[in-house]
Amino acid sequence: MSKLFHMVLLVTLGVCSSMLIHSSSGAAETLGKPKLEIPGTQFGGIFRQVLGDSPSTLDPAFVTDNYGGAVVHQLFDGLVQFDAHLKPLPAIAEFWEASPDGCIWTFTLRRGVTFHHGREVTAHDVVYSFTRLLDPQKPLPVTEFFRRIQGAKEFMQGKTHHVEGLKAVDRYTFQMVLEEPLASLWAVLGLHNTRVVPREEVEKLEGHFGRAPVGTGPFKFVRWETNQEIVLEANDQYYEGRPFLDTVVFKIRVGSKLEETFAEFLQGNLEETIIPSGKTEEVRTDPTYRRYQRVSKPTLSLLYIGFNTQVKPFDDRRVRQAFNYAVNKEVIVQEITQRGSLPATGVLPPGMPGHDPDLQGYNYQPDKAKRLLAEAGYPDGVGFPVVQRWSNHTAESTKAELAAYKRYLAELGVQVDIRFAPDWPTYTAMLKQGQLPMFRLAWTADIPDPDNMLSPLLHSTSPTNRTLYRNPLVDQLLEQARQKLPYVQRIALYREVERIIMDDAPWIAQHYEALDRLYQPYVQGVEVSLLGKRMIPLKKIWLKQRLAEDSAGDMTDVRPSQ
Repeated sequence: MSKLFHMVLLVTLGVCSSMLIHSSSGAAETLGKPKLEIPGTQFGGIFRQVLGDSPSTLDPAFVTDNYGGAVVHQLFDGLVQFDAHLKPLPAIAEFWEASPDGCIWTFTLRRGVTFHHGREVTAHDVVYSFTRLLDPQKPLPVTEFFRRIQGAKEFMQGKTHHVEGLKAVDRYTFQMVLEEPLASLWAVLGLHNTRVVPREEVEKLEGHFGRAPVGTGPFKFVRWETNQEIVLEANDQYYEGRPFLDTVVFKIRVGSKLEETFAEFLQGNLEETIIPSGKTEEVRTDPTYRRYQRVSKPTLSLLYIGFNTQVKPFDDRRVRQAFNYAVNKEVIVQEITQRGSLPATGVLPPGMPGHDPDLQGYNYQPDKAKRLLAEAGYPDGVGFPVVQRWSNHTAESTKAELAAYKRYLAELGVQVDIRFAPDWPTYTAMLKQGQLPMFRLAWTADIPDPDNMLSPLLHSTSPTNRTLYRNPLVDQLLEQARQKLPYVQRIALYREVERIIMDDAPWIAQHYEALDRLYQPYVQGVEVSLLGKRMIPLKKIWLKQRLAEDSAGDMTDVRPSQ
């Protein structure tokens, strides 16, 4: 096990003890006035990038998609943040300490941190922001983490108007009291949903805060033109120092047509682009592309083909298993998607604590698939209904991937009807209503903890459990793993959960996604972690002068955060 990986495991899965935390040795002297300035950097410029669809909201409490997460990460801060190696560091909290039993956490806030509308952040804002996550009328995936806060259950049942375990001790001291320790609290505090918001702005907008957000982050919200663009500007009062960029423009491209985005990048209208699967070999070998910087890195992300497990015929595990054995994922990932992704054997990707390298998953066994389908009552597919397989992505590589599934399942005697949702909000609405029998989705971890992939996707109470999977034993094991346990025991529980899930087959785990992008030659300061694209800190990016030699130089392979 590498030193870095061991450190991540200790940080995200370790047992709580009494401690006083600073960002590094000597941090107490520098935390009050941190700076982003780096020798040789330049201020100014516009950074343009594409969002594959419109976010559902920019209110951090309710963000569950990558589109909103990418923007929220630039607008808001929480108590802690992650560095490139996924180590939690101070953000709004200057330092913190925990009681010996891991149940009382006390955070000292930085002084002088202001919201974008000018007011200073206080401990009362932190209390309000965490209380929002326990609203029983608007359940969230993260709600489960915070049910163990003292008084949370009574608050959610309407017995009290405040949460006893969330306290503003004074203006700059916030305290969280837990009824029992939460092993992953370090990581949970880095979630998008835990970012701090100003109560007066949230309540003034009466539910529309997600369209006009006000945070403390390095960039401030300017405007959101539906299905067109989201524009941010530099926050001159940011507590870490003004970001280098003047403006960030998220160009919204509904349907994620990667080929069009790639062409727009080559025309100089974007600062970054995904490399479409059909272009990977060309980018690698054609000298034309050497002027650009290429960033390639695995991420803690899973792309899966989900089944609605509550409707026929997918309420039968044998049918779901048959579909898993019927598809050659190796061919799909290596010959169609072609972006450095790895065929998935389970839920937890490599690099995630708990990943089991010995888990076999499902391999391509068409004869076994036919036998299972016959056992389920559909010999050679006779009597099997036409399956609607949905996606919200219309890139050529996605269409080719869907066509491959259609061919493989046709060999079982199953007819597939491929359909596309017009946009992400429509797609998610249909998923929430349980309307889609078979669908394509991806999940990228927000934090380096296995619970962040298993619980949101598979716990029976999670609002992002799109497969509607229900298994009381899985729920019990996930809840047990959140307790104060030795690292080895937590890992054993998560691996047991993963084995049960893969046997139940609520989905086809297709591949662990990799980030593979090109940046313009003048883009500097790109920092990528295993959390992927949306967590890239744009506050660190700067644009150098477009010198003539840039166009003649070789393409640079950028390998940050190895």
